[in-house]
Amino acid sequence: MAPSSPGACGLTAVSLVGVLGYAAWQGPAVWADGGSVALLLFGVPTAFAAVALWFECASRTMLAPAVVSVLAVASLVWSLVTALGVGFGLLVPALLLVVAAMISWVDRRPGRTIPSRN
Repeated sequence: MAPSSPGACGLTAVSLVGVLGYAAWQGPAVWADGGSVALLLFGVPTAFAAVALWFECASRTMLAPAVVSVLAVASLVWSLVTALGVGFGLLVPALLLVVAAMISWVDRRPGRTIPSRN
């Protein structure tokens, strides 16, 4: 049982806030242009980031980095698929999820020793 990674939880939270902020900024224009497609465009990466945040912070197993990695790759693919439109702005939150997954793997590795504060 490895403790959750505070760095990975923080980066995942920043990724979620980034997606929500970008959706708030570009959402009205996308809604005016495409209607309910805006819910799909911003809903998918929001769901990926929210599930990654929940799983990273709640799980104490090595499964958490794997789940965050899968969600990060899915979010990255989604941002690249929608990159011709407004989806290019979703690239930064997706990359933050990738970095959070790497930090989570490093922080949860079995042989990791926690340095003393003395």
